[in-house]
Amino acid sequence: MSLLSAGLFLILQCTSAVEITEKRVVAEGSSVLLHAPDIKNINLTEWEYIKDTTPVFILQYYADSQSPTIYPAYQGRVVFYPNNSSLLLQKLQETDSGVYKATIDLMEDKASITFLEVIKTVPQPKIQGSSGLVGSPIQLFCMLSQGRVDDISWKKDGCPLPRERFYHLYKNGTMLQIEKGERTDCGSYSCNVSNAVSWKEAQLNVMVVGLPPPLHHAQKMAAAALVFVVGSAVAFIVLLCQPQKQLGKKMRRWMAVFIQVLVCVSSLFLLTTTSIWMQQEGVSAAFVLLCLFLFATIITTALLAATLVCRPAAFVQFKTK
Repeated sequence: MSLLSAGLFLILQCTSAVEITEKRVVAEGSSVLLHAPDIKNINLTEWEYIKDTTPVFILQYYADSQSPTIYPAYQGRVVFYPNNSSLLLQKLQETDSGVYKATIDLMEDKASITFLEVIKTVPQPKIQGSSGLVGSPIQLFCMLSQGRVDDISWKKDGCPLPRERFYHLYKNGTMLQIEKGERTDCGSYSCNVSNAVSWKEAQLNVMVVGLPPPLHHAQKMAAAALVFVVGSAVAFIVLLCQPQKQLGKKMRRWMAVFIQVLVCVSSLFLLTTTSIWMQQEGVSAAFVLLCLFLFATIITTALLAATLVCRPAAFVQFKTK
């Protein structure tokens, strides 16, 4: 309601007893049915549009006449119903907003006043944005053309935004920001815009690709473990292929220690990698068994390496038995 209409409404309330006071909000281009006072035995009906406190006649209808007198500005745009004196106003424009008054038999104290507000339907929104990497910020923009928008809301996969994630809205709700994207943020995002007469929405599918930082570290540790495994395999092949007399007992012992250390370190890296993966993706029986195997390998290789370094004689004695 404009300030002018509101001011006029207050003046009319103070100066006369109004039987019906109504506020209507309709879409531009539509039609609206305006109601007159419920009075029987009507002789004269007058409809007026009050603009800048100056009344402009829309039509006058006398009960003994066959048709109403419609003033030029409203010809072809109004339909009058004599049975209840209501008025159908068609092809509405924003300029039709204002105050409409229906008076029966010049009885001002029983006149009905309708405040009519004609607004445009909301514009069709469009979402601009792009998919992002895990851990990077993601911004979605709800782009709007000119038009009245009363409310902007966002949804993910047709539901309100999940509360467990932190979403930030800026610029009166037209920008949605996810500070650190996660794979759980993948989905269909919709921007819903509405006003008193209409609503529209736009959708955009968002993909969040890549690995989260913990899995990046796990990936690096897995690569390092692979290097240690290859090194231990090469050392083991050298140890098998070289004759014992050519290497000597001491060299063979230190190569065995080297192999045990490489296997122990690679198992430690793989155990850490598996633990991080389960923390991010969830626990499974296969990963639990793998962790137990790697843990046993770490203990075994560490004990063998320590025995070969500290008490090689005990290992030789055990081997001869």
